[in-house]
Amino acid sequence: MSRGIASEFQRLFGQVDELKRQSGRVGQVLELRSDQRRLYYLTSKEKSYQKPTYRTVWEALLNLREKLLTANVLKLAIPKLACERDGLDWRIIRNMLEVLFRFTGIEILVCSWNPRGPREHRTVDCFF
Repeated sequence: MSRGIASEFQRLFGQVDELKRQSGRVGQVLELRSDQRRLYYLTSKEKSYQKPTYRTVWEALLNLREKLLTANVLKLAIPKLACERDGLDWRIIRNMLEVLFRFTGIEILVCSWNPRGPREHRTVDCFF
């Protein structure tokens, strides 16, 4: 959890000790709760410098779906999972999301960091 979106979540929300206590294995989903928010960490690789595979992302998404359905969570905002630095194809990941979450009633908002321009003009683009 030392690079990418995970490091930004760590900076914003902390609770690293709680995540370590859950000691997630590849394919598992770790969960943090605070007030009205739940944060889910998908474990798609063992070390931050490694690359995930489509199989490990599929496993993690499958476990995420089960957690969301069990907790009756119907809205989910996510980054473009396993893309950019991790190198997987967003079109394939998007298809996984469509297959796994079809008919669940879960609304997914995909957000992408847009770092262009001065700090005050940087935005998060959302779509799906």
